[in-house]
Amino acid sequence: MNQPEISVVIVSDYAGGGEKSWKDLRSTLTALAQQGGTVSAEWLLCENKASARSMPEDIRRMLPNLKLVLSDERGSYELKNAGFRAATSNIVAMLDADCVPAPDWLGNAVAAMKAMPEVAVISGRTVYPAAGLTERILSLLSRSYVDRGESGPTRFISNNNSIWRRDVYLENILPTGLGPFAGRMQSERIMRAGYQLWFDPSIRVVHDFEGWPMESDIRRNTGYGTVIARLHDPFMPQAWLTHLGVASIPVFVGGKILDSWRDCVRCASAFGVKWFQIPLALLCSVAVHVMEIPGMWQAFRRKAILGTQYR
Repeated sequence: MNQPEISVVIVSDYAGGGEKSWKDLRSTLTALAQQGGTVSAEWLLCENKASARSMPEDIRRMLPNLKLVLSDERGSYELKNAGFRAATSNIVAMLDADCVPAPDWLGNAVAAMKAMPEVAVISGRTVYPAAGLTERILSLLSRSYVDRGESGPTRFISNNNSIWRRDVYLENILPTGLGPFAGRMQSERIMRAGYQLWFDPSIRVVHDFEGWPMESDIRRNTGYGTVIARLHDPFMPQAWLTHLGVASIPVFVGGKILDSWRDCVRCASAFGVKWFQIPLALLCSVAVHVMEIPGMWQAFRRKAILGTQYR
């Protein structure tokens, strides 16, 4: 068989192995089966062996030649690493199982990578279902960190929606054992190696969103990842702050709020937030970043996040 133009690694990182995750996965696989264009793709669904036993049979038939990559590991980063090792294409997409891609997602991803051979990773745009103002604001606050509003270089990688040079990924795999939100270590390592990161808004997905309970879970894990990554990698930006211990938490939170305010002003329109709604987004920014404090505290204590749906 000819080598596919792209391998797509699909991983459930939220509530994996449960009924909700299987429902989300069906929506994602349906969207992948309906991709336009003539791109040849390899589909790799990565799952823990025990969880895979409860996988509904219809899921295995939703995509032609869907391959299961089974692992003894449960962590989402471990599963993504396993998927990239199993991929056979030189271009590999990373897609979370609760992200529904736009009809032109696959074609745009391949075209973007072929057009820019000097770029190692391209992150796409992620939005939440635009059911109301709350969802649009929280989408802006959670997803605009990588979103320039237009195509161009970035310092971040969207681990739920990104396109990779496989060799670059395998040289710089996701860190394991540090929780599901320590991926910044990977992007910083890649940039230190001299590679370029890019953002392309045409590579678009709609991420499932479960409201404030999910936002709280995201923020606790984000706070944990912010600190634990810097405790393990002294070359990370602002890693020196961790020498202050828990006293650094207000500094981290304050810096995040300022960054978030800048992102709100820069990207509001891309997420459907009107100019007169930006003040509300700025207030919400303070609230969600304060929600990261418990996760930061746990990281300094070297204690894992408990009661999380993320894996």
